[in-house]
Amino acid sequence: MPSPTPIELAPDYYLVNFCALLEFVMSRYQPLLSPDERALFDHFHAAAPDSQRLYVRLLSRKGVPSSAGALFRQDKLAYPEIDDLAAATEELRGVGLLQHNPALPLAEILPLFTKAELMPRSLVPLPRSIKRPALEQALLDQAQDPAVFADGETVLAVQGAEHFETFKLCFFGNLNQDLTDWVLRDLGLYQYERYPLDKHNLPFQSRAQIERHQRYYACLAQQDEAVESGCEAILGLALQLPTVPDSDTTLRRRVDRLRLALGRQLERLEALDAAERLYRECIHPPARERRARIAVKSGEIDRGLSLCREILAAPSSEAEQVFAESFGYRTAKREKRLEDWAAPERYQPPTETVTVPPMQECVELLAADWLQQTGGNSTQCFYVENCLFNGVLGLYVWDILFAPLPGAFFNPFQVAPSDFRSPDFYSARREAFEQRLAELDESTLAQRVWGTYREKHGIANPLVAWDALSESLLALALQRIPACHWHRLFERLLRDITHYRSGLPDLILFPATGGYELVEVKGPGDRLQQNQQRWLAFFARNHIPHRVLHVEWAQAPADEVVT
Repeated sequence: MPSPTPIELAPDYYLVNFCALLEFVMSRYQPLLSPDERALFDHFHAAAPDSQRLYVRLLSRKGVPSSAGALFRQDKLAYPEIDDLAAATEELRGVGLLQHNPALPLAEILPLFTKAELMPRSLVPLPRSIKRPALEQALLDQAQDPAVFADGETVLAVQGAEHFETFKLCFFGNLNQDLTDWVLRDLGLYQYERYPLDKHNLPFQSRAQIERHQRYYACLAQQDEAVESGCEAILGLALQLPTVPDSDTTLRRRVDRLRLALGRQLERLEALDAAERLYRECIHPPARERRARIAVKSGEIDRGLSLCREILAAPSSEAEQVFAESFGYRTAKREKRLEDWAAPERYQPPTETVTVPPMQECVELLAADWLQQTGGNSTQCFYVENCLFNGVLGLYVWDILFAPLPGAFFNPFQVAPSDFRSPDFYSARREAFEQRLAELDESTLAQRVWGTYREKHGIANPLVAWDALSESLLALALQRIPACHWHRLFERLLRDITHYRSGLPDLILFPATGGYELVEVKGPGDRLQQNQQRWLAFFARNHIPHRVLHVEWAQAPADEVVT
C-alpha cells in the first residue's frame, strides 16, 4: 500500500493560524477586551504581511526575558519568508509592537551574547577557562555602560506579549496550549469534532472572570518558587488566589488543584494546621481525605473518624469512598473503636496459573495465544485493555459528550469538553446520560454504535482509540455481551470517568461455545493494582464473567542450560 502523500505547510502557515486566533477572539469577546488588547489587534491587523510574520515569529520564540519584554538581537534573525527584515522591524517599532535598543541594565543584556562574544568585551584580561556565571559577574563588576557594551548591536524587545496572553486564554481556555493544535490539524494528524461555539455558551462571560483566570495563572507561575521558599511564601501565595464564584466550575477546579498542591507541601513541612485551613477551602478530592489524615496524625481521632463518616455518607468518587472505608477501619481498629466499623470486603477473583516458555512477546499477547489455542479453532481473544468498553461508550454517547453546554468548549481544537476529567462532567449531563442508558438494548446499542463508528471514524474522542477498535472486535462484542452488562459498565464509567476509564482487564475472550469472558493478565512478579481489584469486585457483583490469569515462565530442561 503506497504511503500517504506528505502534507507540506505553507512557509507562513503560522501567520494564518495566528490571525485566525485573533479574529476568533475579537468576534466573540471584543466587549470584554481591554483598550490595549484591542489596540494590539488593530496595530497588528494594519501592519504589512512581512511585519506580521516577524511579530508572530518573535512572539512565538523564547527570547531573553527582561523588564522591557523578550529580547532578540536583530543580526541573529533570519527568516526566508520575510523579504525585508529591516523594514518589518521599523514598522513594528512605529506601531509600538517592537522596541529598539531599550534602556536596560547590563545584567539583562549579557544573556544575549555567547561566551565567545563576551570575552573580548571585558576591560581586563580574563582566563579562558572562566565559567559563564563568573564571567558575567566580572563584567558586571566593571560597571560598563550598557549602550557602549552592546557596541552597535540592535536589540529588539517584543511588546504586547501580555495582551496576546489574554487572546490565548480566551481562545484555549488556558495558558498551557499554543498554536501547535492548528499544525496537528493541518498536517492531518488530528481531526476534531465540529461543535457550535455560540457566544452565550462561551466560557468567559465578563471581564472580571477573565481577570480571575489571569490571576490564577499568575499564582501558578509562582508555585515552584513558593514551594522552595517555605511555609510563609506558600501561605502568601495562597492568599493571592482569586475568589471563585460558584458559576465558574473550571476556575474552581484549577484553584482547588493548586491549593491542594500547596497544602501537601505544608504537610511535608509539618505545618498541619495551615495545610488543614487550605484543604477546608477546597471542594474537590482529596481535600477531605487529607483533612482526615491530618486530624488522626494530630491525635484528633474523633474528628478524623467523623470526616470518614462524612465521606461515606456522600462520597464524591469511589476512590474517596475506598479511602474512607479503609482508613476509617484501620484507625478505629488501632484505637479499639470498632463498634461502628466493619472491615472492608476483599474480593478474591477466580484465578488460574499457566506456564509458558519465556519469549520476547509481551505477556498479554502470550496469554491471548494460549487462550485461543486451548479454547479451540473458533475461539477468539483480543488484547483490549481499556480500549473496548471506553471506546463503545464513546461511540454510544458521542453526541452528549460533544453537546455545546455553557463553558464546555473554548475553541475548535478540543478533543473533549473542558470538564471531561472532573466530577462536574457527569452531573452537568446527568439527564441526557440517564435517558440514553434507559434506551439501551441490543438493537439501539448496535444501531447507534455502528452509525457513529462509520460517521465519525478518525475524529478525536477522549474515549475512543480508533486503532484498537477493529470492526471484527466491535461486531463480536456487540453480539456476545448482553445489554444489561453494557448498561452497568457504562453507568459506572460515566459516574467517575477519570478513575474508571483505567484498570479494565487486558483481554476479552470469545469462546467457541458462545458468550465472553474478561481476563486480567499478570506476568511473573506482577500484582493486581487497586483500580483493577475494584473493577474485578464490580464484575462479581454484576455477574460479569471474569478471571485473573497468572503467567509463569517455564524453566529450560537441564540439558539446555548453558554453563
